[in-house]
Amino acid sequence: MIFLSPFLLSISSNLYTLSVSLSYGIKKIQLTKSNTILLAIITSIGTFLSMYLGKLILHLLKPQLGNIFGGILLSFIGVYLIVEYIRLEEKHAGYDTSYYFESSLKYKNMLENSNAINSYKSSHISIRECLNLSIVLMLNTLYISFASSITGVSIGLSVFFNFIITIFSVYLGYFNSNICISKWFNKYSNLISSVILIILGIYETFV
Repeated sequence: MIFLSPFLLSISSNLYTLSVSLSYGIKKIQLTKSNTILLAIITSIGTFLSMYLGKLILHLLKPQLGNIFGGILLSFIGVYLIVEYIRLEEKHAGYDTSYYFESSLKYKNMLENSNAINSYKSSHISIRECLNLSIVLMLNTLYISFASSITGVSIGLSVFFNFIITIFSVYLGYFNSNICISKWFNKYSNLISSVILIILGIYETFV
């Protein structure tokens, strides 16, 4: 079971990567092999650093208390993503969403509009754009990795799974040509991620 938590963590974190990749796949925007590897490396480094910081905090807590605290934090993130899903749905429907908490951070806006990364509207993502995309995806999942590491999730396995699943997500998006799948996934990625995180949070709290 030691593999389950890092695997679920990596899937949840890379749903954003898959969502962006599906959008690019529909528009025939390509990431080269070298850019894909670069993306996987940078996001994996972010996973390592955030989880290492969480491990440092874990040393200050009793193991059982760390599991409870980290599990609750993961579940809270999952609930936040459900609220974020509702906010985006209302925003896209034209409703006033000013009463929701809306992050002013630039990378959040980029995630909501994947075209912002491909500023030159070309059929390829340049190295500079790939770096921007990598940093955006890394920043968006730091808190997930941090919370999971407090529960004692393996850093090595998490980094390994993140690297592999990131590459898989990019290629899965590249070969997708179904607009309906892309729209469906872009719509429900936050919701799917939230369910995974809540399950992971409950699992780490009580198991």
